[in-house]
Amino acid sequence: MSKRIAQQPPAVCSRFVVEEADRRAIPRREHLRLLALLHLIRAFETRVLDLKEADLIHGPAHTSVGQEAVAAGVAVALRSSDLIASTHRAHGHFLAKALLHYAPPGWTPLADEDTPPMYEAVYRTLAEIMGLAAGWCGGRGGSMHLYDRASGNLGSNAIVGGGIPLATGAAWAERLRGRDTVVVSFFGDGAINQGCFHEVANMAALWEAPVLYLIENNLYAVGTCTNESSHVCDLAQRTLGYGISSLIVDGMDPVAMYLAVRETAHAMRANPFPQAIEAKTYRHYHHAGRLAGSAFGYRTKEEEADWLALDPLATYPQQLAAEGLLDEADDEGLRAWAQALVERATAACTVERDGARAIPVAHWPAPESAGQHLRAGEESLAGAVYRQRDDRTATEPRTYVQAIAAVTRRAMERDERVIVLGEEVANLRGGAYQATRGVAEAFPGRVFNTPISETGFVGMAGGAASVGLRPIVEIMFPDFALMASDQLFNQIGKLRHMYGGQVSFPLVLRTRIAMGYGYGGQHSMDPAGLFGLFPGWRVVAPSSAWDYIGLFNTALRLESPVLILEHGMLYDVMDETPAGDLDYLVPYGAARVVRPGMHLTVLTYLTGVAACLQAADALAREGLEIEVMDLRTLDYLGMDYAAIGASVAKTGAALIVEQAPRSQGIGARLADEIQARWFDALDAPVAHVTALDVPPPVSRALEAAVLPTVDDIRAAMRRAARRQV
Repeated sequence: MSKRIAQQPPAVCSRFVVEEADRRAIPRREHLRLLALLHLIRAFETRVLDLKEADLIHGPAHTSVGQEAVAAGVAVALRSSDLIASTHRAHGHFLAKALLHYAPPGWTPLADEDTPPMYEAVYRTLAEIMGLAAGWCGGRGGSMHLYDRASGNLGSNAIVGGGIPLATGAAWAERLRGRDTVVVSFFGDGAINQGCFHEVANMAALWEAPVLYLIENNLYAVGTCTNESSHVCDLAQRTLGYGISSLIVDGMDPVAMYLAVRETAHAMRANPFPQAIEAKTYRHYHHAGRLAGSAFGYRTKEEEADWLALDPLATYPQQLAAEGLLDEADDEGLRAWAQALVERATAACTVERDGARAIPVAHWPAPESAGQHLRAGEESLAGAVYRQRDDRTATEPRTYVQAIAAVTRRAMERDERVIVLGEEVANLRGGAYQATRGVAEAFPGRVFNTPISETGFVGMAGGAASVGLRPIVEIMFPDFALMASDQLFNQIGKLRHMYGGQVSFPLVLRTRIAMGYGYGGQHSMDPAGLFGLFPGWRVVAPSSAWDYIGLFNTALRLESPVLILEHGMLYDVMDETPAGDLDYLVPYGAARVVRPGMHLTVLTYLTGVAACLQAADALAREGLEIEVMDLRTLDYLGMDYAAIGASVAKTGAALIVEQAPRSQGIGARLADEIQARWFDALDAPVAHVTALDVPPPVSRALEAAVLPTVDDIRAAMRRAARRQV
């Protein structure tokens, strides 16, 4: 007869209980720090609400009034060198970490004066929330996007759960570099239901990342109670399936938070591994603003009153007084200290005008700064050695895929910060397509097979890049990038600009287009148009082994994220490459005329280059000389408009050829740009050759009917060259 045998879970969830002896064992200075931060966060966020109601804060302001014990306990327990990443409700986390970082070593509230850097921490945080030039991010980030790497603030994030993969990646990178840094990833009860958390929790355990997942369970994601959104309401138990042990802690008690984080961090330094803490806490106000949640009907006034009785600013001073560690004058002194700091910051951000506060015009960021810091500059390319195909040099033959593997190995040899990750990249003797052949064998410990978790490994690579590593990430098929779209576009593609240029993501993303292989509509996307929607990304498309090596090296030197588009149909194509040289660069933003002509400019990339050359050679017998240009750089900001313009001015007509469906490609945007810039030079509208606007079918016959052929291209060239479009 069958039976069931209970299995021991690989981790343990415990309730963390603090006894009076624990409180008495904490030095008085630490108690004073905790209480000082409680008062500072409360005074600061109360002022934020005042300013919001006076219309001096643009956009939302999510306060954590009631939850201050979590931020204070974490900040006092951590080292200054530890890192945190936070959420849209981040003021308290950010301010507590920044203030203690900028405080002098051994700073003791009441005994020591605050210093100018401590004041600056408060002032610049308020200025950022108000959108002012003096803010940490120059006013770009506002309330939800606070960043200061110096103080260990890796950034707060407005996408629920969006910052968790970045924090996990940063923790993993710190471990790979042999550091004992602990990274705390704050998120709420709502975020634990995001798939990105579950992807990276598994990977954090696999790769032993010292990340502390700190779940602030304030019972409500906006107005949805935890018992409506999670079957298991002790959220700490949800990490057990990943082998991550957890604690349930009273998040209204700063001492409990301090001790739980201190003990957990100590254990993580000795044995790097992820851990989780669920802080049971409560926000006194609604999701945003000063109204109570009961005003919106999703919770009762009685519930709010019960939690208000647990407010740490009321209960903690009483506990300290009972222990003889604090008297009423001390508490008032700390309250006054916090209020004075906030008043000074407010006075620096505003002026009094007719009895009301206003923001001086001079405090706003300059309008021309709006476009700055989208991408890192190209200073990293200084001294680069560029090679063109017409350089006189000895060559050696390589296929396209051999070039990928060879230049990857060389990059890892040159720079120990380079790592490779993706699905199967260390398996199958070179990955699914042999593009990493020999890499894992040459660099064990730096090539990582990932789970099938695109959001997880892309986000972790982004976090690793943000703290100094240079990841090369393979996404097996471009369509799979959609699984990781938040990390690719909301995070990696945007955060440099949002954080005022303070962070870079030197990440190279490789992906292989599979049109023509019969993989069907979910494995055959050309993602150039998709990535082109997000100007933080650079996009390059090498059509030969020679260009691959040079563009790869250029991409790896840039401090911005770069997508390298490959096409499977090119992998076995042989090419001549410089003999004994895998270090040369091909310029980013430089197109190449592969066939000069005078009757028509044809703009294309990847497999389109060979197809267009074949069609152009045939038309030469008809007396039509077609100029074929390999774009190589495909993103809007990096497109070689100078070369395109010179060619169009010469020929008077343009044809764009790409294998992507027209609605997904770059042709429409490029055609608009050509007609806007060189309208007077054109004798005819810009013409297009694209795939049919459908997902590519699997059937060999149907796929052939969908994709453009050389005959299609030749016919379009003939019409355009003869101005018949």
